[in-house]
Amino acid sequence: MDLKPNPNGPDGAHPSDARIARHFDAKVAEPLAKCEDPSLVPASQRLRDALLSLDAVGRTVLELGCGRGGLLLLLVRAGVARATGVDLSPASIDVARSRFEQAQLAQRAHFSVGDAARVPLEPHDWVILDRVLCCYPDVEGLLANTLPAAKHIYAFAVPTSRGWRGVVARLEDWLDNAWNTLRGQPCPGYVHDLDLIEDRLVMAGFRLRHRDRQRLWHIAVYERVAQVP
Repeated sequence: MDLKPNPNGPDGAHPSDARIARHFDAKVAEPLAKCEDPSLVPASQRLRDALLSLDAVGRTVLELGCGRGGLLLLLVRAGVARATGVDLSPASIDVARSRFEQAQLAQRAHFSVGDAARVPLEPHDWVILDRVLCCYPDVEGLLANTLPAAKHIYAFAVPTSRGWRGVVARLEDWLDNAWNTLRGQPCPGYVHDLDLIEDRLVMAGFRLRHRDRQRLWHIAVYERVAQVP
């Protein structure tokens, strides 16, 4: 399936989608102006390490909220056969395409602008949401659209909601939201209930394979008990 960008904005765009797109377009602009190629943040590095511990060779991978494509590029270099990236930010998608072209790997990747909670998704061996669930107010809708696309692995990083770390994560989230609103760049973040996320994964036929933590981030890799053909 060819997920083509909508010339009028992200597929099925809602007002919140436009805010997310503007927020991350702006975040991309500064490093581009400085000719910088930002590395993965620590939580993403932990998720990368967990995925690279699996057998990546020959896999198909779908990353929702792929940003500038850094994680997908590492996975393709590790042997992933085909990578698909979807993101609400057109500027991020442009950078991702450029990075794969420069690495001479463009033929093994496809990128499109779209909303992971609404666009039709082809099944892939692995589905990844790295610091993405926390951008959506309707986490159940996002899970409902993305879980069926994972034939084998569903991996994600989210702010933890548990214990004292959950309290701190919610406080940091509130401060970030307030600061972005004061700057005129509102893009709400959310600390969703991990119990709810895990319940939906189990109900969809997944079981926990790997769990890690990076500061206030919860990193998890789930595998499907009965693989989708």
